[in-house]
Amino acid sequence: MGRHLLVPALVAATVAGGLCVVGATAPSAGPAVAQHQSFVPAAFAAGGGLTADQRRRADQLISVFENSTTTLQYAYAENINDGRGVTAGRAGFTTNDGDALKVIQAYDAVSPGNVLEPFIPELQRLAAAGSGDTSGLPEADYIAAWKQAATDPVFNQVQDDQVNQRYFNPAMADADQLGLTTALARAELYDASIQHGNGTEYDALPALISRTNAAVGTPAAAGESAWLDAFFNVRIDDLQNPANSATQAEWSQSVDRVECLRRIAATGNTNLDGPLNITAFGSSYTIS
Repeated sequence: MGRHLLVPALVAATVAGGLCVVGATAPSAGPAVAQHQSFVPAAFAAGGGLTADQRRRADQLISVFENSTTTLQYAYAENINDGRGVTAGRAGFTTNDGDALKVIQAYDAVSPGNVLEPFIPELQRLAAAGSGDTSGLPEADYIAAWKQAATDPVFNQVQDDQVNQRYFNPAMADADQLGLTTALARAELYDASIQHGNGTEYDALPALISRTNAAVGTPAAAGESAWLDAFFNVRIDDLQNPANSATQAEWSQSVDRVECLRRIAATGNTNLDGPLNITAFGSSYTIS
């Protein structure tokens, strides 16, 4: 799944960024399989219900949360010591869960013999084991190769394609199923998809949706605004109390990425119209 956050001194920055303390649901004693299931319709609507500008702003918002910049960071690669090995690329593809492996395999299919190809066997082993150990890559060589690959527009296009397939499309399918109509609500599900993933784990997006529906009903029953606010609460609780304890330290410091979207909601800009002036982790950004 996507990277969780890479902003230094996050605890202090969250306060500076205007973090709103909200009620949280009781943490779960452990993982559970979500009842809500993600699906992708056969005729998926182009753009996922977002205009080109709304999608661009959503991507730039996520880039702010992931890399503290509105410019997508295809060449980013670092071990942030969150138990997931090396985190890399525009969506934080990690070495322990197969995300980075799928990117590299897709790249290798269109550009065989590339600089990342030699790492595929070790990435397969790490993904099978769910291991964050990067000594066998080795880490420094892998990071250097990722950065070099990112000078190739083909590799960056592969990253874009993988983001659509693995994060954006499933999130937009969930938004369709829920009947969400605002760009802001769809962007929030997209961001959660990047950070939490789309599996059946307690911490994944489908489980967050199920817990929100259990708390307030569907968006049709609760109203989209009330449902989205409840989803913010559920997601914040999960960031602070994840079933996967290895992520707790990192995720608990990333609450302001949710509060940033809540602050946008409070302004009434549910269309994500530009210019979009935001504060995240104590820093200000303008998205045109």
